[in-house]
Amino acid sequence: MKRRLYLYVTDDKYELPLVVADSVAELARKVGRNESSVSSMISKRARGIWPNSRFVRVDLEEEE
Repeated sequence: MKRRLYLYVTDDKYELPLVVADSVAELARKVGRNESSVSSMISKRARGIWPNSRFVRVDLEEEE
């Protein structure tokens, strides 16, 4: 089963998680940002346009 998490991470090479959420809306609410801007930053990072974004999407494979 796949699970997707959204993280706000530190701005260094370690990218330690500061905030973890199950959805973009939840992450945006927790960090006080607009949902569309957080979604855009995640998307741009995934496409390599903005690799230093502090917002990250992580796909996990869970064992049952």
